[in-house]
Amino acid sequence: MFQNRLLVEFLKNENTRKLYESFLEEPTLEKKEKLEKLFSIHVRKFQIISYFSKTLHFTSQHFDKKIRKNNQRQQLILDKETTDNSDKILDLIQDEDMNEVVFSESFTNPVKLEDLFEDKLLCEIVSNLNPKQKNILHAIFVKNMSEEAMAQELGVTKQAINKSKNQALKKIKRDYELRKKE
Repeated sequence: MFQNRLLVEFLKNENTRKLYESFLEEPTLEKKEKLEKLFSIHVRKFQIISYFSKTLHFTSQHFDKKIRKNNQRQQLILDKETTDNSDKILDLIQDEDMNEVVFSESFTNPVKLEDLFEDKLLCEIVSNLNPKQKNILHAIFVKNMSEEAMAQELGVTKQAINKSKNQALKKIKRDYELRKKE
């Protein structure tokens, strides 16, 4: 009968449909005004619902974009490699616990990791490691400490210790091979 969605929804109400049918059978000014008033109220409700629906849609899209952008920024900042492409910025951030271990070891154990190498080139490369990596390598290779014990002492996971150790060793190997070729 009707193809207009607004009109179809309007006439779904039984009272409005009866009023409309009675208007068609016997048109009066009073019925016409009542129908127009009911229809304008119905249209206004439809507009409000449509407005809120669109507002929710666009607000949710904006929120999603904002969250994605924020997540992307945080990943880029922490996962970004430094200028010499050897470390990530996250590896350069020192933990408070790590500082305590480095300072306490420097007083109890005056031997530095760099001093253990006779090869000047290797000594120079190891001295360029960050304090966290030096501390981990010293504890594992000089003090024969296990990764589990080191992780427990620093309050981090064994995987974090292992990752930092492997990155330090890769950096040493890569830098050593590059400088040897020079």
